[in-house]
Amino acid sequence: MVKALGQTLALEVPWDVFSSQRIDEGTLLLLQNLPQGEPRSVLDLGCGYGALGLPVAARWPEARCLLIDRDLLAVHAASLNARALGLDNVEVRAGLGYRGVRERFDWILCNVPARIGPRAIRHFFEGGRALGEEVRTVVIRDLAPAVEALRLDGLSLVARGPRHQVFARGPGPRPAVDLADESIYQRDETELEGLRLSRPQDASEDPGHPRALAILASALPRSPPARALTFRSGYGALPLLLKKRFPAAQVIAQERDLLDAAFLRRNSAALGLPVEARETLFPAEGLPERSFALVAGELSAAAGPAVAARELQEAAGLLASGGEALILASEKQEREWFPKVAPHGASLTILLRREGASVLRLSASGRGT
Repeated sequence: MVKALGQTLALEVPWDVFSSQRIDEGTLLLLQNLPQGEPRSVLDLGCGYGALGLPVAARWPEARCLLIDRDLLAVHAASLNARALGLDNVEVRAGLGYRGVRERFDWILCNVPARIGPRAIRHFFEGGRALGEEVRTVVIRDLAPAVEALRLDGLSLVARGPRHQVFARGPGPRPAVDLADESIYQRDETELEGLRLSRPQDASEDPGHPRALAILASALPRSPPARALTFRSGYGALPLLLKKRFPAAQVIAQERDLLDAAFLRRNSAALGLPVEARETLFPAEGLPERSFALVAGELSAAAGPAVAARELQEAAGLLASGGEALILASEKQEREWFPKVAPHGASLTILLRREGASVLRLSASGRGT
């Protein structure tokens, strides 16, 4: 439920998106400190499930409102919420930053991610100057010095909250900026079994994640699969490792986050390991059943057991006769979710446990083709 701009809006909120427990304080602060006047067009960049853009669209129903997010789950949720609220002035679009945006807007609004990095923050303001009349953003208090350090002309602080600050930048000369530049999101590089991989700013901060991936890698089969699928592929560690080990295999990588998918493609090209990246919400979207000898992926604690059950069911459905799926989970997930998430029509066993990680094996042995 969002109470803002004199309205109360009921919004459906899925697991595993930003601020899923309650409306973020920064979003509410920005809604209380919008630009003056009535907009004819609004862009909400990084819209999530619509907590910022949908109240604006409801308050000004004549305004054209474009909501963009890089997370396909957020896009799905925002679309459902817009339809449920009957907001015909809203378009929800999957996109990475300003990439592919051609329109101009009276207002560009954004609740800036905490780990976006200084290059991406500058890009947001410069791209906003190129596309909009006024850019208004909210950042966490710790990020405010990075915004001020940019020393951008026309930038002003318009509001302070307990943990957030709102900045505005008005119209000015349009800068020459590459709106499709993905390198602005690069944080650093990491290594997995000899693969040097670029990581985006929002990559997992869990220090144990690379080790957990290495544990999953140790369970991969010795014989090469003709066709393999990875899901929740991130910036490409697992699918590129598969391609390195099995050069003749066709490797397809599913990822719902467009930033991760972009870095997966960058890493694939840089390493010369051709992998097909598919941007879908769930693993099996658009793929024929029983068409993979190997499926590999990892479960997300934040997504919850219902999503895990669907991902495992889809993985089982994609396995060809004699195929197997290897799934990485934490021991905590295994203890709390197993066997509730076990799919129908396949055998789910615990292959190994090590250092707090579990590898589950789904078998399709005995299935007819």
